[in-house]
Amino acid sequence: MKKKILAVLVVCMCFTGVKAQQDARLASLMEEREQLVMEYQFYNQQNSNFWGKKSKADLMHIIETLKKIINKDSELIGAVKAASIKKVAENTVEIQRSGKQVQVDQRQINDRIAGLQSQINTLESQLKKRERSLQDLQTELAASDEKRYGKDKVIAILAVAAFIIFLYAVLLQIRLGKATTKSKKKSR
Repeated sequence: MKKKILAVLVVCMCFTGVKAQQDARLASLMEEREQLVMEYQFYNQQNSNFWGKKSKADLMHIIETLKKIINKDSELIGAVKAASIKKVAENTVEIQRSGKQVQVDQRQINDRIAGLQSQINTLESQLKKRERSLQDLQTELAASDEKRYGKDKVIAILAVAAFIIFLYAVLLQIRLGKATTKSKKKSR
């Protein structure tokens, strides 16, 4: 475990060291260029000719200094290009990683959406089945209610008929009782 941690630290330090080296190289090149610019300004201010103008040697020094400045600028441009190429490469790698992560995330989201959609479809089909069974049960309830009310109607009609027959029997009994009392009175 300690070896792994040590290895990670060494790798991090190497990357930090490379970055620091690049920064130090750019800083040293900029300092060297500044020195050359100061040298150019010095030679450009020299007027050592007999008539107070620049001598041939002064002009040669100026030309040499300008050549050195151009070379330093070329080195600076090369160093900046190298650093920018490395930075572009790092950015490209990071973009590709993030692109892959986005693709993985998108795939996971699509899978979750598909799973949820299938669950919704399953629940909808179960709901439709329950609605159908509820409708069937309501139809059966209505049919049984009609049978029951039909039987109740028949029972009510028979009860009314029985009551009427009962009343008729009572009425006949009363008439018969009156008729027998009249006949007993007559026979006496």
